[in-house]
Amino acid sequence: MTTSAQPIQPLASGDIAQEKLKFGEKLSYLLATMAPYPLLGLTSGYLMIFYTNVIGLNPIAIGTLFLFSRIMDGISDPINGYLIDRLPRTKFGKYRSVMIGGTIVCCLNSLLLWFGPAWATSGKLTIAYISYLVLGFSFDYMDIPKNSFLPAMTANPKERSSLGMLMALGTIVSGMAVAIIAPLILSAGDLSLKAFSTLVLIVTGAVLVVGIVGALGVKERVVPVDMETKHSLKDYLNILIQRPVFVTFMYGLMFSAALYIPGAVSVFFFTYVMKNLALASAVAPVQLVGLLLGIFLAALILRKLGKKRSYIVAALAMIIVSAIRWIDPTSLALIYISTIIGGFILGSFQPVVHVVAADNIDYVEYKMKYRSEAAVASIGSFVEKVSSGIAGAIPGYVLGWAGYVAASQTQPASVITAIIWLTIGSPIFFFAASALIFGFGYNLDKNTLQKVEVELSERRAANQASPK
Repeated sequence: MTTSAQPIQPLASGDIAQEKLKFGEKLSYLLATMAPYPLLGLTSGYLMIFYTNVIGLNPIAIGTLFLFSRIMDGISDPINGYLIDRLPRTKFGKYRSVMIGGTIVCCLNSLLLWFGPAWATSGKLTIAYISYLVLGFSFDYMDIPKNSFLPAMTANPKERSSLGMLMALGTIVSGMAVAIIAPLILSAGDLSLKAFSTLVLIVTGAVLVVGIVGALGVKERVVPVDMETKHSLKDYLNILIQRPVFVTFMYGLMFSAALYIPGAVSVFFFTYVMKNLALASAVAPVQLVGLLLGIFLAALILRKLGKKRSYIVAALAMIIVSAIRWIDPTSLALIYISTIIGGFILGSFQPVVHVVAADNIDYVEYKMKYRSEAAVASIGSFVEKVSSGIAGAIPGYVLGWAGYVAASQTQPASVITAIIWLTIGSPIFFFAASALIFGFGYNLDKNTLQKVEVELSERRAANQASPK
């Protein structure tokens, strides 16, 4: 694996559209994409039950914490993206050093989020609010650079598709690692503080190593046509309201909320409905099989459906997968069937997400005469934060109103019904909303993207030919 810092040598317009990336750099990119998601998966999937059952906080208070903090974090994303975008582009690139520093700070904040309320003798909710806000802010400096690597590494469409597949693979593998390991550690320790402490230290240590090593091994080649152009905050915010960017954002917000809500209540579902938390570890590998199969067939599916139809079909198919569970919510067979099918759909869909993001960045440069990977990447960070906030808030409110009893071995029938609805029913609404948004809103087709590519290539060639 390439880990030495390599100076950037901007390539001619034809070169960056043709250059092949080496295996070592692709492996480094895979590691870089894996780094943020274990922290996100840990907080979105297990922080609610940790704060309620171990720390003793009210689920409605925690739901409000998740919603308020994530909205505030989301507002900070464009600002942080703007700040990152204005950093100087050195011979080592712009995003690698930011991700390394962001990874270190984010891991330290993650420890504070979990251990701060646990060690405090008073003011536990206040510490939870502060540490959650700080974690969300610092997460930008880990996640935005990671999302900026793909369009900055190459302009070769085939290589971008390959990197999109690797990003999807990295996201899935790192998420699955937490999904498999966490229930085993927590169920063996009876959801105790000691069990949570072990889990948090393992995940945080892995993220620290993987994030730094991955960032060291990638290179940034694609530079703006005019590297000296500096745009204002108003110009930067205008990027976010360009139609393809905004529609993609709204789709991602709805689609991610549909995924995160069941994830946020998974530990509750297997603990109180299935009455066996360890089963969650058995379900995760089943999903991984479907995810990996979907990823490796993603290129074929993308060629058959195209980018826009891939987005719409993925949302509609996930509605059907969710509906399957209604037949018998406690049927382990239906859980396995819906999980492997859903995994396949998500696996085949994830690579196109990153390709579309790169297309949106090119479109912004074509339309507005300046390029900003960080602006579009901040959209991805915003989606992850706000959708996870929604996924934390809705279960907190629903469980609180249903009469959830913290640290109890059993729950009232109203709570069991609420958990089942959150797991199966709520995703259907969000998936349907995402399909409608993208179907009627997204306007970049193949001809438009070809025009964009040709125009940008001509601009780069003219810029390189002009006297400095």
